This record gives sequence, C-alpha cells and structure tokens, in this order.
Amino acid sequence: MTENPPEESFVDIADLKREIEKLKNWQRDLQIMYENTIEHGTMIENELEEKNQRINSLLALMKIYLPSQVYDSIETGKLTSELSYKRQKLTMFFSDIVGFTEVTDTLEPETLSALLNEYLTEMSTIAGIYGGTVDKFIGDAIVVFFGDPQFIDDETHAKRCVRMAVEMLEKVKLLSSKWLAVGASQGLAVRMGINTGYCTVGNFGSEARMDYTIIGGQVNIAARLEKIADRNSIFISEYTYALVKDIVEVEGPRLIEVRGIHYPLKVFKIVGIKTETGAGESRFVEFGNGFFLRQLYYEPDSATPAERSSILEDLKKAVRFIEAEGGAPGPLH
Repeated sequence: MTENPPEESFVDIADLKREIEKLKNWQRDLQIMYENTIEHGTMIENELEEKNQRINSLLALMKIYLPSQVYDSIETGKLTSELSYKRQKLTMFFSDIVGFTEVTDTLEPETLSALLNEYLTEMSTIAGIYGGTVDKFIGDAIVVFFGDPQFIDDETHAKRCVRMAVEMLEKVKLLSSKWLAVGASQGLAVRMGINTGYCTVGNFGSEARMDYTIIGGQVNIAARLEKIADRNSIFISEYTYALVKDIVEVEGPRLIEVRGIHYPLKVFKIVGIKTETGAGESRFVEFGNGFFLRQLYYEPDSATPAERSSILEDLKKAVRFIEAEGGAPGPLH
C-alpha cells in the first residue's frame, strides 16, 4: 500500500513554485533594467563622443586664432583669462609690404587675397620655426615678439628674431616672382624693423574680450624702424645690435629722427648673417648635440655664386656630421 506524502510537502512545493515565479519576474525586470541601462549608457557615450569632437574642433579653431605659445600657455594653465600684464624685456619685430595700397588698386580682390594669405602663411611658418610669438596681422603688416610667454635669454631672443627676419626676406624675394606674374608691377617687397627693450606684455581689453599683446615706447621704436626701412631691408636698433653683433653684417650706424621719438635713434641696416660666426656655426645649420637645419630657399636663376657656395658648404657640413655619427664636423675639402 502506497503512503501519501505529507500535506506540508505539497505546501512547500507550491511555495517553491511561487518563489520561482517571483524570481522569473525579477529576472525579467532586471533584464529590462539592464537593457535600458545599456541603451542609456550608449546614448551617454554617443553624446560624450559628440561633445569631445566639438571640443576638439573648437580647440583646433582656437589654435588657428592664437599664437602657438599663447595657446600652449593657456592649455597648460600658465596663462589665465584675467586682465593682467607685466614688464618684460622683449625683442620686437614689425614688417609691412612696400606699396601695398597701390597693389590693392592693381589686382583683383580674389587674386590679392590669395597672394596675401600665402605671404602671411609663409611668414608665420618661419616665425614659428624660430619661436616667435605672432602678435597680430594688421592688413599686410605683421607683428612678432620674442621673450614671452616663453623666456630663454635676451641674446637668444634677439638672434632668433634677426635670423627669422633674414629668412623671411629671402622667402619674400622668391614669392616676388608670383606677384609679378599676376600684375603687381613692383613684385613683392617688404620693410622690417627690430628693437629690443622693456615693454608691457599681457592681456588687454575687457572681461568679455581681450588680446594678448605688447604696448610701450620700445614697441613704438620697432614700428618706426619698420616705417623708415629701405625696400627689402631690415633696420635694427642699437639695443638689438649689441646682442647680435657677432652674427650679423651691417651698414651703419646712422642717426635718424622719427616721429613720436624725442631723441635721435642709432640704427643699423642688416646686410646678412655672417657665413661663419663661430666654431661649427654657419648660416643654415647650427650644431649642438645634433644639428638644426634652418629653412633655406634656393632658385638657380636668382641665386648668386656666393649664395650657392654658402648653401653647399652648410649642406656638406650637415652630411659630414651624420657620417661622423654625431662627431663635430671637420674641415671641408
């Protein structure tokens, strides 16, 4: 005779079934919650990605509108958005295009815009190579300064500025043929002025909009030197000359009087960078632990025999340095 299971066993099984059903319901709820969380997380991830792309686009745009040194200082937190300034000894560079007003009356706006943008791009690239802070473009004029926001020493800043100006002038002479080809009767020519002295540098403007720039009497001197410079020439003040005299060949000094300055200025006209300025240092290549080859421009039709010889000598030195596996470049044969 078969015994019937105890009644409480049937009760336990029923309770167990109900618990299992509850667990299944919780599982379904958890699955729904999980799917919603995944969906929501994906939405958040997509939104973050979109915002990151927008931020990167804005940063890239900001980098175009700001000098690289200023952008880097903002990014690292060294430069704030406060209206602040300081006294600093800088080397300042001004340049503009000779007869630009007449050129604007000669060329079509589209052609002139393309030429001007190419010119400003080339000049900015050269300024960046030498570590200059491009302050601003004022039409065809360019303002660059050395010594802030990244400071090395006064002599280094002055020499870099002068080398930059000489290289810019070489590039201008090459670009001139393009300007002649499209109808600019005098081609492309510039005037440049350089001065070294104390000025005020920092954020100027309003809390809503500010500009990182330089002001002061020494800035005005650099601007005046540019205005009186000859066509395709670089005028430097006696203060700059004192820092760079071992690397430049000059004409002068000459005493001049300029508007806004109440005393005569002693100025020098740069003829060029000395071919040999010391052991291992030359016009286009600078040696240290390695070597730095500056930008050089060569066109057979316009280069003089002396220029060809100088370029060839520097390139040979660079090759010899590599062949010697970092040894000092020996005499050329």
